[in-house]
Amino acid sequence: MIDPAWARAAALCLLPLAIVAPAAAETDGAAVTIGFAPPLGSPFLHHIEQTRVIEGSESRFVSERLLRFDKVADGYSLVVTLQHVESNAPPAAAEPFRAALLPLVGIEHRFLLGADGEVKGLEDAATIQARMTEGLRQMQAAFPKDSPRHRAATNILALLSGLSAEGQFALLSGEVRPLFVFANGLVLGGQGRGLRSMAGSPLGPPVPVEGRVVLAAREGDMLSIKEQLAGEGATVRIDYRVGQVSGLVLEQARTLAFQGRSLTETRTLRPVQ
Repeated sequence: MIDPAWARAAALCLLPLAIVAPAAAETDGAAVTIGFAPPLGSPFLHHIEQTRVIEGSESRFVSERLLRFDKVADGYSLVVTLQHVESNAPPAAAEPFRAALLPLVGIEHRFLLGADGEVKGLEDAATIQARMTEGLRQMQAAFPKDSPRHRAATNILALLSGLSAEGQFALLSGEVRPLFVFANGLVLGGQGRGLRSMAGSPLGPPVPVEGRVVLAAREGDMLSIKEQLAGEGATVRIDYRVGQVSGLVLEQARTLAFQGRSLTETRTLRPVQ
């Protein structure tokens, strides 16, 4: 039988850390067009770090991936390889995080992107899923049944087995989609654009939030974009630095407050020197 508490923790670790892409509402202000032309052939490091208080202590969750964009006939290929995972959180939170990601370390993911930045598919998805499943089974065998790591691996295996192919693709692509949230789009100055989204995870169940996204500053090719949203028990602020030509989110800083708890999250995309 699956422990519900562990299943919830595992599910939160498998969900992308960013809120879902917003749905547009009314618009106003001068529009700035954002393209989509990612730099080709050169490696980038994608660093994601989240901090929140768990059991009275500030806990960090960190993952790092190498990315490379290549041109293909009808769009782009994005090669992603998870390099590093770490957390200093208590076992109840850290072990589901590690169990969800460690089996993917070193496994190349080749995502197919449309010319507009849409994530359309994943090559060899079945092979990646099989390797992740095998890694989780090895994790089960390596740790005692009453250990946090064994329980986390067991619950994640159960969750994965219940997902459709579309659900598995959504999970595996969840950490790269936020890079393209503004690609091939428009951003508005002035009062900006109204939007609606969901927020809460991983602090609690997602709730609807509403607010605005605004072009705050422009310096050459770089755009500073800000979002502020609020809903029942939740407030969200997100600051972005976006390349107008590339369409990539190069920096993202998010602060989420939810029912008396809070987290901060940063994402950076940097060329590998």
